[in-house]
Amino acid sequence: MVDLRGISEDVPFDWDAATRLAAQLRDGADDCEGVIPRRTSAATVATQEWRGVYARQFATRMGICVTDAQRLAAAMRQAASQVDELARLAREEQARREKAREWQRQQDEESVLNKIGDFLFGEDDLPPVPEPITPPVYTAPPPAVAARE
Repeated sequence: MVDLRGISEDVPFDWDAATRLAAQLRDGADDCEGVIPRRTSAATVATQEWRGVYARQFATRMGICVTDAQRLAAAMRQAASQVDELARLAREEQARREKAREWQRQQDEESVLNKIGDFLFGEDDLPPVPEPITPPVYTAPPPAVAARE
């Protein structure tokens, strides 16, 4: 038997907020990656005449900075994709609930004679509704910390 609990309620999800969040995450990722060439260019100019231990430390830290920016941008894009996926699943669940409500409404309007006939002749009118959607669980790996001097 299909579980129809919860069909009377809409899915508590803010699709507009999810769309805005995903867009802001993608914009943030673009901004994060966009500063890499400018900072790398400025660092190259700054280190043209720079020598010694501090120059090497600066170069190492610039490499870490670039890697961190790329990882942060990738994580923001992944989060945006996950928000999009959750919104898609919420829409599917909302459609499933609306379909179940319509089926329930039709069942409630069916006459008593039709219900008795269905019972006697073995016509079990199961709802044409798929099982509820189980939302995915997303986890993020802990951040990798690069060694710093």
